[in-house]
Amino acid sequence: MHFYLKTYGCQMNVYDSVRIKNLLAPLDYSETGDMAEADLILFNTCTVREKAKHKFLSELGRLKENKEKNQDLIIGVGGCVAQEEGERLLKKAPHLDLVFGVDQIDRLPALIEQIKAQKERLVLTAFDTDPKLSLSYLQGHKSSVSSYVTVMMGCDKHCSFCIVPFTRGREKSRSPREILQEIELMVQKGTKEVTLLGQNVNSYRCQDVRFPELLGLVSQIDGLKRIRFTSPHPQDFCNGMIACYAALPNLCRHLHLPVQSGNNDVLKKMFRFYSIEHYKERIDALRQRVTGIAITTDIIVGFPGETVSQYEDTLNLLREIRYDSIYSFKYSPRTGTKASKKYQDDIPEVEKERRLSQLQSLQDAISLEINQAQVGQSVEALVEKISKKGHLQGRTDTNKLVHFPGDSSLIGCFTEVEIKQAFPHSFLGKINKGRPISFENGPAAQIDKIR
Repeated sequence: MHFYLKTYGCQMNVYDSVRIKNLLAPLDYSETGDMAEADLILFNTCTVREKAKHKFLSELGRLKENKEKNQDLIIGVGGCVAQEEGERLLKKAPHLDLVFGVDQIDRLPALIEQIKAQKERLVLTAFDTDPKLSLSYLQGHKSSVSSYVTVMMGCDKHCSFCIVPFTRGREKSRSPREILQEIELMVQKGTKEVTLLGQNVNSYRCQDVRFPELLGLVSQIDGLKRIRFTSPHPQDFCNGMIACYAALPNLCRHLHLPVQSGNNDVLKKMFRFYSIEHYKERIDALRQRVTGIAITTDIIVGFPGETVSQYEDTLNLLREIRYDSIYSFKYSPRTGTKASKKYQDDIPEVEKERRLSQLQSLQDAISLEINQAQVGQSVEALVEKISKKGHLQGRTDTNKLVHFPGDSSLIGCFTEVEIKQAFPHSFLGKINKGRPISFENGPAAQIDKIR
């Protein structure tokens, strides 16, 4: 039997899809890239942006023909669209068999067997108050060089533009023991770099362990060379987080700290309860402690009521902070959010496009200037894969891509690369020399510094 799985959306969905694939192994399913030969078709969906949701619904509709040709075909939908739509999806798609929520992934094998045996359609989207996840998906599985691990789920911030609190539920943190066990298993199976995931990851708290302490515990895992995390919230970016960057040698010199807007009035309407002054103070404090740290962010343009002057405050923030890169989006209303209920989407689409284009052009110029300063320097890259152009693709600890000629045997290795050419979003280089990673006076010796 074969299964086909398509993933939309964020890193958390990618992590969940890895779990899904390996939870299916005991059912004797093997993965296929051809939907036509699949006996089981699953979608792991995203509803943060309306376009992704519409794309999925169109694809789901086209599967009616597949079902007519193969009555034994099972079609299932998980992720945020499943959580948001629930039983409505069964009405929209009579050929759909299963709708499972974000907290029901561990039950997926049993649900599939139930559908096979009883020929019934199922919907399970209840939130689970217990954040414990099964680690059975890791057994006998070779982990990727760079892996994701969800440490907390849900969100309590309720930003006015965001649907996540309604599709992922309230914040709940996994136990440190379970997280450490999962990462240790991944490292044993080949992982060298791990990214800790959460909607507001630095809101993590379990058994009196807060996120800085969790980072310290993770840093002590033997063989784990790099640690990343995403996405923190500026409100919770405390001095303990800054101390982690200064104390833990395997915590990568990169921070993604979403700002969303450079104007305080717009931030208030977004329900982002911090000021630009507070945000900049946190960045300044971090840069004073950590030389060469790369800063990235998220920005929304065209939020309801955003004036030209308020938008220009965001441009000025880019010039002042000098981000290494940004993820930028046009505002689009999401049904159910506070912004969609309270504010009229009054910025014309053409103006949103203009603002986004101007913002991205400014950031590209800043990114290029920052990257050009590294030409001639050597950087350490974790080789991830072969790029589309046939070069090796590696990633620096500052989360920048570098492409260079080399043998595929280097995939999974740390390699020193000399930067020969810089672009806004990547580097071109050549191998300088390989060198091992050393943790002299390493994480265990440094842990007390963050307490």
